[in-house]
Amino acid sequence: MTKLPRIALLAGAGLSADAGLPMSVELARRLREKLLTRAATSEGTSVAMTEREQAERWLALFHFLEGGVRFQEGILNRNPGSPVNIEQIAIAAEELHHRTKNPLAAYAAGWHKRIEDLETRDSKLLSSFLDFTYRSVEEELRTPKDVSYLEGLKDLCIDGSGLDIFSLNYDLCVESALSAASEKFINGFDENGVWSPDSFSSASGINLFKLHGSLDWVDDPIYGLCSLAYPRHESADTMQGDDTRPHLVFGTAHKLSAKEPFLTLAYNFSRATLKAQILAVVGYSFADEHINQIIDQGMKKNSGLRLIVASPNAAEIVASHSSLDKNPRVSLIAEKAEGIFNKKLLRQEIRKILKDASTEAPFS
Repeated sequence: MTKLPRIALLAGAGLSADAGLPMSVELARRLREKLLTRAATSEGTSVAMTEREQAERWLALFHFLEGGVRFQEGILNRNPGSPVNIEQIAIAAEELHHRTKNPLAAYAAGWHKRIEDLETRDSKLLSSFLDFTYRSVEEELRTPKDVSYLEGLKDLCIDGSGLDIFSLNYDLCVESALSAASEKFINGFDENGVWSPDSFSSASGINLFKLHGSLDWVDDPIYGLCSLAYPRHESADTMQGDDTRPHLVFGTAHKLSAKEPFLTLAYNFSRATLKAQILAVVGYSFADEHINQIIDQGMKKNSGLRLIVASPNAAEIVASHSSLDKNPRVSLIAEKAEGIFNKKLLRQEIRKILKDASTEAPFS
């Protein structure tokens, strides 16, 4: 039997939502709640007072950033009342933190007086706020409730075809589920937990490409980019600490960073859309223009590519994107991730498409 082409799967936040993990809007809400709680503490110790004052400054910054996001949405003729997510907050903080490096900085008469006032009181405000944001995200995504439904990912390796998972998520749900199912996978790290992109293989059953980074990745000054869990680096204990940020990227502008591993991962996703016969999109709302452009490019250049959009809002998502709406190469599964895998709906749709593709000419 001829080996089938590899299946590509793009996983958005909806893939992990059924494991009990908060999505991006909820992460922003929880961050604000933590700041409110810290700022409201009534303890009178010097340490508590210092932490309260710090939280008050972070909360003021959060409100400033949230207001800026909403204002920009209005400028772009989008609904400024839409919920603000954690990536929007973090992007704004990152951009302001590095604003003097922006090529347009030389042409700006000045920055908003509010940010200058906030930094007058705390020159490291943006940096410390980002550290706290990273820690908050890590805390919220660290412990899923039940990932057993994701063991169904292994069922997508149909009749000898391999599976390339391109995840936009930071959490460890996929790794945990596949490990529990004793399913081997390659995530770009060698057996010693050191980044080694050559380890990705077209011959392997499952490759996992985490496009935005992972909670268990750190960029260590001695060992370089390492994994703390899948697989665990021998010096993982010494790399972990309160001041250690997980190696993540927030926001479109940062996702094409030339720093490893993000450019390599994006390249692999782009290449997959140009070669794959099927791209299954699970739990992704098509809110990231960078990712959307790669998908659009694949659909235009790869005439044999079929797209499956799996989400409770699949019809609404597709209808809102002109390049996908009424496209005969796009099929829908209106179901949450848990149902998609437990009912084997995605496996059935992939089988159907592969069967149809074997008897029809490619779309022009």
